[in-house]
Amino acid sequence: MIQLKSLFIVFLLFGCAVFYSQEAPKKWKFAFQLDNRFSSIRGKEITVFGLKVGLQYKKLTRFGVGSSFIVNPVYIDYFNKKRNTEETNKISFWYFSVFNDWILFKNNKWEGFVTEQIGFGRPNFTKEINNDIVSDFNVNLYVNEISGQVNYKLTKWIGLGAGVGYRSLLNKKSVLNTTFDAPIYIAKIIIYPETFFNN
Repeated sequence: MIQLKSLFIVFLLFGCAVFYSQEAPKKWKFAFQLDNRFSSIRGKEITVFGLKVGLQYKKLTRFGVGSSFIVNPVYIDYFNKKRNTEETNKISFWYFSVFNDWILFKNNKWEGFVTEQIGFGRPNFTKEINNDIVSDFNVNLYVNEISGQVNYKLTKWIGLGAGVGYRSLLNKKSVLNTTFDAPIYIAKIIIYPETFFNN
């Protein structure tokens, strides 16, 4: 349900931004990206799927909003000494964010930039004991991701991007930081919708 709401909001913004891109001067461009990131939680590899919608001003900066969620929930097995039993934690994670790209260089094919996105998320922890769910709770997280990225324009309307960075929590709880702070590796598809409207 949360993912569906996220997609609805993003596509609503997509429609508004497309309309704006037709009316705005050429110094403004609409930007849309499918933003996949590969990372880890407690040593377990995860894939984060995301969408970004925004506007680019000349060749200087790009900003907007996005939504991300973990494709594959993480299962962490551990031994509870108090209960003297094996337990499993299932962790799911999603967040909304605002982002800003500082464009360092740009030509007809290549683009390099540093990006930061700050988001609000709510991971879900599901605790299981002997296949029985004994607790299910959410906590609020504030996420900060900084990365360096490179985009390459394949055609007039589609491109590819890659990058590396780091995800850290602004929350000051050591257990959460240990769980969610981790390097990120980025692979994405970029769509240049202004091409469709200029033809």
